[in-house]
Amino acid sequence: AKLLVLLMVLTLAAVVESKCMYSKKYLCSVRNGCSYGCLSGYCWSQCDAFPKCAKVGAACGDCKTWCYLAGPGAKYITCSHNNDCIHFRNNSCRDKCYAGYHNKS
Repeated sequence: AKLLVLLMVLTLAAVVESKCMYSKKYLCSVRNGCSYGCLSGYCWSQCDAFPKCAKVGAACGDCKTWCYLAGPGAKYITCSHNNDCIHFRNNSCRDKCYAGYHNKS
């Protein structure tokens, strides 16, 4: 039981260290430290394009890298608002992980 509690505390600490790099305009997943939301009509999420971006125990690190999310049949997920993407925020990337700022926002 003590090992389980320690593991939970360490996981929580790793997630807290993660940064949602786009969190001012978009949503932030406290589970994995990734920003996500709706951009130009499609759901997207922060991702790690480079090894230096990755954080141990967290899905997203300290880099501004992002991707459009894959839906059923590997299709893009359409949206109108950030909240439309909540149920898809942990999906895999539809294509590559882009570096830099969103160029359509």
